[in-house]
Amino acid sequence: MADALKPDIQEKTVDSVLLIDGDNDPHLPPDFPITPRTLVRVFVRVGAKTPRGLERRLGELPLSVTVSSPKPGANAEDFVMSLHAGILHATLPMHIPFTLVTHDKSLAVMAQELQRVGRRAELWTSHPERGARRPPAAAVRKPASRGRRAPSRPVPSSATPAAPVAVSAAPPSGRGLPQIAAAYAARLSRIKDPPSRLKTLLNDIKNRAGTSGFSPEAILEELKSAQTLTVDANGRVMLKGR
Repeated sequence: MADALKPDIQEKTVDSVLLIDGDNDPHLPPDFPITPRTLVRVFVRVGAKTPRGLERRLGELPLSVTVSSPKPGANAEDFVMSLHAGILHATLPMHIPFTLVTHDKSLAVMAQELQRVGRRAELWTSHPERGARRPPAAAVRKPASRGRRAPSRPVPSSATPAAPVAVSAAPPSGRGLPQIAAAYAARLSRIKDPPSRLKTLLNDIKNRAGTSGFSPEAILEELKSAQTLTVDANGRVMLKGR
């Protein structure tokens, strides 16, 4: 627990958070931008260590720590990972993005809740997407019977293996939060009378982007981060350039 609350973990020293389920999916997302300011937590069962392959890839990152569950149990590691995610969310500024690596479907709730409260969060797994089409088994030649050769069936050329995919925690459209917010910002720039009050704006976001998988509050925070608009203490919305 003390490792998660080191005094040197401050806004100026952290640019992203990477939480890895070390027993369930001990991998790094292939395009994840690891820097010396990436805060990494690898969660393992009691008495275990970070897998060697993952440890080599993390190298000597100053903010990388392995967190071992204090006691054994089917869900002990999940509880510890959820607790640390909550502590870091409460400790770090909202603009710092979180990435959660796990194949445990129940832990997707963490990413969804972080998104709901306005945090940029993504769930990633190295396993094939659940329900993805599996390639047919390769044709196997069976021993010929009575001197006859058993014909082999060709593998259809259209069949392709299911590759590892990054699973974003929510958006059925396949677009991330920045893309959803950018599309909505483009709409605001086109309309003659954009919403001028916070409540009206949130309702409009819900009506226009409600099927994106992200909450109106999360989209609003992304619009603020992109400096598309500001909201003053009285709930008045001011668009950039207007």
